[in-house]
Amino acid sequence: MPLRLSADTVQEALDRADSRHWTRNPPRSMRVRLTYLLKHYEPAALARRLQTTPSHLDALLDAQQVAEDDLHNAVEREVVRIWQPRVRRRAHATLLANGGRMTLSFRAWLGFTATAGSSDDPRLRFLSLHLDAPFPERLFTARRIGAPESELQAILNDALSTCYFHRGRPAHLRESVSLDRIDFLEFYY
Repeated sequence: MPLRLSADTVQEALDRADSRHWTRNPPRSMRVRLTYLLKHYEPAALARRLQTTPSHLDALLDAQQVAEDDLHNAVEREVVRIWQPRVRRRAHATLLANGGRMTLSFRAWLGFTATAGSSDDPRLRFLSLHLDAPFPERLFTARRIGAPESELQAILNDALSTCYFHRGRPAHLRESVSLDRIDFLEFYY
């Protein structure tokens, strides 16, 4: 399994930021990870979520087969997604109670379109900036309810538009921002 040092989706970046607050490490072996996931999901639901079959999961649990890299990565992502929910909620509540500001670092193709119709074509940019309230709360809420990546991306685009281009400008003068082809994305809180 290749080691990835950075996230390229909003969902994964939020999970990585949450992992800095964990009090225990998640399970490491495939068998223990699957056992943990089966405590939270029915076998058929877990198989659908991991894009495999319940019989394949049974074979992995019985150590009759070795998981392919794609399935191994999917199981790892799912464990990370649901590991220590109370610790995660506590970290989010602490952040929101103390001003609701998180730091975002990314390298991606960033472009914008102004209200008059002019545009700046996307360029590869590396930026670090602070996301102010209400955007961290919107990201946490969308992540908690299982929003698709496109919705998380839209919230992030809106946050970049507000926090980077025009702090305090009226809404009708704002540019719409597009963050595409994310190479590196990380949240800190």
